[in-house]
Amino acid sequence: QSLSGKFSANMGARAKLNGQFQPFSGQTRVILRSKQAGAVLTEFGAVKNAIGGALLLTLKPAMNYRGTDGYLKVDNVKIQGVPILADILNAISVVGLIDLLSGPGISLHEIESDFRITKDQLILKRASAFGPSMGITLDGYYDLRSKTFDMQGVISPIYLINGVGSVLSRKGEGLLGFNFVLKGKADNFDLRVNPLSVFTPAIFRDIFRRPPPVYEE
Repeated sequence: QSLSGKFSANMGARAKLNGQFQPFSGQTRVILRSKQAGAVLTEFGAVKNAIGGALLLTLKPAMNYRGTDGYLKVDNVKIQGVPILADILNAISVVGLIDLLSGPGISLHEIESDFRITKDQLILKRASAFGPSMGITLDGYYDLRSKTFDMQGVISPIYLINGVGSVLSRKGEGLLGFNFVLKGKADNFDLRVNPLSVFTPAIFRDIFRRPPPVYEE
């Protein structure tokens, strides 16, 4: 049975959410919005700290009701303390960005992702984030039972200049970018960065990665 109506909620002291239930194919779609996106991301545990930003999250029944499809968009947020991102930046020796991430924070104009949650895994169909300092894309799988992930992506330093290549590649990827693969758990993972990928034109970057996840819309 579908639900309809509006609600509000708090995640911690600073993270306020406004939500709406909407009928969708005989079930219910949920739309969440917040003007404290950074606080929401912090409370959720996605980052150690983040400030500012506007958040939109939609959740709806997946095709054949085998899970939940989600869409997330965050605009104009500054993030601090993302250990996995710090390790990726360290692997490509971008010292300035590491200092920003551990200090005042990295500003991101946009974070966007499409994903599906099933009973045993989260399928990240696509995710991107970009700001003046960097751009990054990610896709892959997270096993909810073993709490392990198998992800791949591209990180593009100096996105303000490098981002001209985004017309030839995916959103969040610049003309120059490093392909990487992440496997394991959040506290014990294997990171592999392909240094040769930075010399590959953006339009041919897919030769260094598998096809992204595909599921029925």
